[in-house]
Amino acid sequence: MTKPIDATAVEKTTVFRVGIIGCGRMANTIEDEQIAKRKQRPYRGGLVLPYSHAAGYAAVEETQVVATCDVHEGRLQAFVQRWNLPRGYTDYREMIEKEALDIVSVATRPEQHAEQMVFVAEHGVKGVYAEKPLCMTLRETDAIREAFERNGVHLEYGPIYRHWAAYQQARMLAESGEFGAVKSVLGFEGKALEGHFIDLLLYLLGDPEPVSIQGTISKLYPTEGDTSGMKFVQDAPIRSATIQFDNGTTAYVAGTGVGREIELVCADGVIRVVNDGEAVQVRRRGAASGALDTVPVAQMEPQSGTIHKIRDLVQAIQTGTPGRSNLRVTLISQEIGFGIYESHLRGGVAVEPPMPNRDRWVSSW
Repeated sequence: MTKPIDATAVEKTTVFRVGIIGCGRMANTIEDEQIAKRKQRPYRGGLVLPYSHAAGYAAVEETQVVATCDVHEGRLQAFVQRWNLPRGYTDYREMIEKEALDIVSVATRPEQHAEQMVFVAEHGVKGVYAEKPLCMTLRETDAIREAFERNGVHLEYGPIYRHWAAYQQARMLAESGEFGAVKSVLGFEGKALEGHFIDLLLYLLGDPEPVSIQGTISKLYPTEGDTSGMKFVQDAPIRSATIQFDNGTTAYVAGTGVGREIELVCADGVIRVVNDGEAVQVRRRGAASGALDTVPVAQMEPQSGTIHKIRDLVQAIQTGTPGRSNLRVTLISQEIGFGIYESHLRGGVAVEPPMPNRDRWVSSW
């Protein structure tokens, strides 16, 4: 005779209902791009698949995509078939109102993000995974903040580097105290508002609050015929920047074009992440000589940043504790990015947050 199952001993996994707005590159096809690239040449970097939103949710047992939405019928149907979804919509409002969703991914163009994120936050969703760039203006950023705070919605913002093993290891090493107090972080290439770069600088410093922002941009791309300095159709690389924070740390940007490498400077050592998250290199200051000598460091096992982000959002919903890519750090990143534009347009002088000109529009797509 089969012994009956003790129901009290079975731990049930809560499955969160997920909807995806936008069936394009980040939700779906970026997976194919990465696979094709790796067939052409060996991959060097910290990116671990799965990468797309759909593939990430499929790999996390606590989440299930039950519906998706796209205004392009062909793209919508292809997505529904690929991921074997029960329903697809061409109007995201209809999907939100009918599907009783717990989590929504916003993977559309940034011009559409603010409206969609505010609507989602106001209709019972518990968490939003929003692709970068966040939105177009600080006015839209403020609207997102107000809607999320008022409705208790957790945000998981798209920049992925703080979820990669190498950058996580760099921050852990800095926080260990083994290399003395954290002084600064230096980035060698990045843009103000595309999301990844400023977010990574913040993460490595422990997500402090900025008190002074000073910077210049390599080139401005204003709307044709516009001289107001209020609308730019393309984000450009930062030429130089200095961001000072309330904890005494500083972020420096030197637009060298060397690629996505980051150096975290401590009182008694330097921690560098090389080749776009491929590995961590460490030098420690010798007590006798004062010179910085290379020391061996065991590398952390690489992980899928997308899976980590989704689990981070699930945990935030379950515990009420903001995740790693939360609303607060996203707001700081936006303020810094637009602050660099404000500084550049004033001739490179330092500016203090909060930024004025909150209707300034920058397309960082």
